[in-house]
Order: sequence, then C-alpha cells, then structure tokens
Amino acid sequence: MLVLDLSRSEARRRLLSLFFGDPAREYHLRDLARLIGMSIGAVQNVVGKLEREGLLKRRALGNLALFSLNQQHPLYGELEALVAKTIGIAPQLARALAATGGVRLAFIYGSYVSVFSKSGSVWTAESDVDLLVIGDVDPRAISSIAREFDALTNRQINYTVLAGKELAEKISKRDSFIGEVLANPILPLAGFANADCTTPVRRMPRDLVKLLERPA
Repeated sequence: MLVLDLSRSEARRRLLSLFFGDPAREYHLRDLARLIGMSIGAVQNVVGKLEREGLLKRRALGNLALFSLNQQHPLYGELEALVAKTIGIAPQLARALAATGGVRLAFIYGSYVSVFSKSGSVWTAESDVDLLVIGDVDPRAISSIAREFDALTNRQINYTVLAGKELAEKISKRDSFIGEVLANPILPLAGFANADCTTPVRRMPRDLVKLLERPA
C-alpha cells in the first residue's frame, strides 16, 4: 500500500513525522511549508497525494483549507507504529528531552539525519541513532531515555553528554569529534530557536557557543 511507503520522498517523510507528532492538530499549507522548511509547491503535491490515499482529511474554514490525520484510516495503527520506529524518533526524543532538567542543547547527528535530508551517510534498518546532549544534565537521565527508546524502536541510541564548559573547551581546542559531528547537517531537538526537529540544519562550532551564551 502506498500509504505505508515512507521512502518515496523527503517531503512525505517530514510531513508524516509532523502530523503524527500531534495527531489531532490541523494545519494549512503555508504552515506546513514553514514548519518542514520546504516549498509550498512540494508540500501541496504531497498533501494532495496523502489526501487521495485517505490518510489526510480536509476541513474548510472560510477560504482556508485545513488538513489533519484521518485516524479512522484502516492502516492508521500500522502507519503510526511504523512512524514511531523510524521518522518519529526525532520528535519523540525532543519531547523526552524537553521534560529533562538541565538540557541546554541537544541534537541528532550522523546517518539518521539522512531520513530527512540528503547527507553524507544513509540510515538503514540496522543503523543506530547518534545523540549529543549539552548542559548540566544527569547522565543517568539520558541513559534512561536511551534505554526506553532502545526498547520502543529496536534502535540503539548512542548518546554523548557534555557540560556547556566542556563543549566550549573542545571547540576552542578544535576537537576532532565536534568537527566531525558538525561536518554534516544535524537535527535540532532542544535549544535551537525557530528550529524544527524534522528539518536538518547546518551549524558551525561557534554557533553552539553563542547558543550557550544565551540565558537559560
């Protein structure tokens, strides 16, 4: 069934991740384009296909068309489970980290980012998820989140926790790990203003320092 195919386009993956992140929410096309960082034409094309497949439903509000998930679709449960284990990992991690004290910055790097954008590596059925968390965070809390997601998604969460000062020192010394992490796009999960966890961004090491200099 086409509705279960998550490989067909980057816009489709981003949109499904967004819709399943808040299944009851309605969006209009310009909202969707802004939230996933893609053109209105690309969004309109995919939304039209998802509506024809019966996964999205349309509601008219004056001259505005609002779209939301059709939770009565016969394959809704299967797709919800599939999204949770693949393209839904980033939004779920973002919510878990938002409820964790002391997190200043957090992002996914590495091959998982290729789910939402072309990058230097490709995420496969056997790939792990690489997570970097920065702040005054209890590593045990991040370990607990990682174990929970391991069980939920059958994906290993490889995490690194750094204090803000530790990150700044690594950047000042041009640490190779930070350089490699930021050599490709990342998925922002916490601490990045006006960023969405399904839209890859590029950041320089100095950008992270500036973000940490903002009041917590």
